[in-house]
Amino acid sequence: MSTVACVRKVEPTIENINKIFDSKDFTFEFHQKGNAKKSISFRDDYLVYQSDQPTLRREITYDEVLLINNFIRKIVYVHQDDQDTESFSYYVIKNTAYKTIIIPKQEDFYFEALLKTLKLVA
Repeated sequence: MSTVACVRKVEPTIENINKIFDSKDFTFEFHQKGNAKKSISFRDDYLVYQSDQPTLRREITYDEVLLINNFIRKIVYVHQDDQDTESFSYYVIKNTAYKTIIIPKQEDFYFEALLKTLKLVA
């Protein structure tokens, strides 16, 4: 017997994103147009960064949580309603129950700066 998980796609609203965050076990992905995806996952006070480089796992601080929360809030406020993930870079925020897709109006909305601030890349 096999089990199939059904993730419910929800609109990118603060309420829906808070539902995802409440699980304390979620992933924040960045899909850059034409490139591989990068992701930051959170679980039990640990952050896991995955990209085309070796995976990095470390504890996350409260200040880093606030920084990431602020970053995500900004991209939610400036997202496009267009869900064309073929033509644009986009973000996915998901856990085992919910998934939302955010296409920012600004191309990558400084994702690389966030990674540098968190000391995940040089």
